[in-house]
Amino acid sequence: MNLEGGRILREPFTHIIAPNLGLRIYPDRRPGNLEIAGIHKALVLVRGGKEIIEEGAGFGLPVVKYKDKTYFPGSAILTLLKSEPPPIVVKSYLLDTISIKSLGRSRISDTFYQPIHTTFARFYLSLGKLRPIFDTLIKLRDTVGLRTNFEATTPRGKVDIIYTLYPDYVEISVSPYLDQDFKELILLNEQGASTFRRYIDSSKQFIDRQMGAWDRIDFNEATLSDLNGGLSFTVERPNGAGFWRGRESVRGKLSWAGLALSFKNTEKIKYTIRIKSNDRDPEKTH
Repeated sequence: MNLEGGRILREPFTHIIAPNLGLRIYPDRRPGNLEIAGIHKALVLVRGGKEIIEEGAGFGLPVVKYKDKTYFPGSAILTLLKSEPPPIVVKSYLLDTISIKSLGRSRISDTFYQPIHTTFARFYLSLGKLRPIFDTLIKLRDTVGLRTNFEATTPRGKVDIIYTLYPDYVEISVSPYLDQDFKELILLNEQGASTFRRYIDSSKQFIDRQMGAWDRIDFNEATLSDLNGGLSFTVERPNGAGFWRGRESVRGKLSWAGLALSFKNTEKIKYTIRIKSNDRDPEKTH
């Protein structure tokens, strides 16, 4: 990607889209909230001066699954291409970080942990009525010293993402440069679970736990909103993309709600996120 004429940013860039609403992107790993503090984030929603991303990854964060491991962006460069409306920023994400599990001070081998994790995840995702029990087990991980950390490793590619910031929507253009053995490129579009508690598509609505932890969407667009509809974002699915919804809220551990897109090829990708804000006093909607 040609970034000639752009200015590398060392400080966060904030774009105001409504009197009480903005979008912010960091050149580093901020905001460092909960389990994903060790990786970069994408666009962060700011409402009434407060970031409401919680443990979310932001709008337009790349994660790549390879045959052996899943890779996250632990390094990135943020560039301002254009400051006049609509502003354009580019974040170039380096896929140089993996997730590891540790028990106390000892790392748990993937050979031992992966079968246990796979079994837990299968039941967690399929047995929705038992989610409160599984959430309790997640809370107990700290008690026994089981933690998730992110560890730097040899990079397996990079993804350049252009964010064009219009008044009521974001255009996201993705240029992936990945190793040939990749399996899936995932683009996360997440904010905080405390704010985004309602899911809407053309046939149904779900609230809180009804959304599921990671369920397929069979429509071309879907929306997450707060409970009174004062703030929402809608993701439009591009052709050929897998589409997923999810929400997890476990006090002190997990707090995200999002709409994810997945791709099996490395072609350039473009999609939009529409942002709607009807309220003028964010304190009344919490």
